[in-house]
Amino acid sequence: MLDKSGILQCIPKCCTIWVDKGFKGIDKLTKSRIMMPKFNSKKNPLTPSEKQDNATISGIRMIVEHAIGGLKRFAIIANPFRNKNGKDDKVTELCAGLWNYHLEFSK
Repeated sequence: MLDKSGILQCIPKCCTIWVDKGFKGIDKLTKSRIMMPKFNSKKNPLTPSEKQDNATISGIRMIVEHAIGGLKRFAIIANPFRNKNGKDDKVTELCAGLWNYHLEFSK
């Protein structure tokens, strides 16, 4: 689905793409640098440096997942937007701004 969307062609090659384990095989679709956690198995256990890399990647992904969860509180992602004027991007930006405002003043 990611390949068919054409989004990967819009990302410059100098950028690093941070993904989770659900994007296995993305390295074959793009020339950009990919940061994805390593997989653990019984035959190939992770080294301590790979575990540290996974922790770093997961820490960055956690911030992203919390932002997505904040937008879900406004029901802008889960529910379809039914306005006929094409204002769905503006409403999403407004909700993202409100979530950022919440984060700024909840400290």
